[in-house]
Amino acid sequence: MFYKKFILLILLIFLFICCDNQNLNQNEEITVNRNTKSTEEILISKPESESQKVIPQVEKKLIRKFENDFSEWELPNGQKIYKDLRYNLEGDFKTFGELRTTQYRTRGIITDFNEVQKIVNSGKPTILEGWSETCIYCKMSEVVLNDLKTEYKEKVNFVTIDVANRYLEDVTQTVKFYNIIATPTYIILDKNGEEVYRSVGYSANKDILSDMLSDLN
Repeated sequence: MFYKKFILLILLIFLFICCDNQNLNQNEEITVNRNTKSTEEILISKPESESQKVIPQVEKKLIRKFENDFSEWELPNGQKIYKDLRYNLEGDFKTFGELRTTQYRTRGIITDFNEVQKIVNSGKPTILEGWSETCIYCKMSEVVLNDLKTEYKEKVNFVTIDVANRYLEDVTQTVKFYNIIATPTYIILDKNGEEVYRSVGYSANKDILSDMLSDLN
């Protein structure tokens, strides 16, 4: 009799353990499902990173374009920007004045009197060009001067002075000192800064300028 009761007790314990394990497994599965769902919800609600955002390209409208000079564009907000087409300058310029100033610096145009004097007093002959952006003869002379710059690159200083003084430092002292009253004006100074040649109102004569420079070197 005792033996039968013992066997019955063992069976009851075994059944209790099995039921408890089953409930535990079910609880774990529910917890995993809940955690998984929570993770998915987090992923769905997580904002995109900066690298994932698609930034729309700003559309700009071409207003006007001058070959080998500049182009003007308009942004959607109405703002104007300018691009260089002359010297391959990178980036956009917010104002036309900013563009022109950078172009002038790149071309080597100078207006400040002290800067001009430093070059004139460097111990080499100097050609001073009284120049303005609207001067037709100045534009006609660009090829001649570029040829001379190549030929006398190491021997002669070439200085272009913006007589109109639109975008750089005040040119008043410079034009008064060198008596530049019209464009184009071409002045040749020897290595001591003394004037040896002057031409006013005409395009540059390559032969005359070249002969004068040869005599000074």
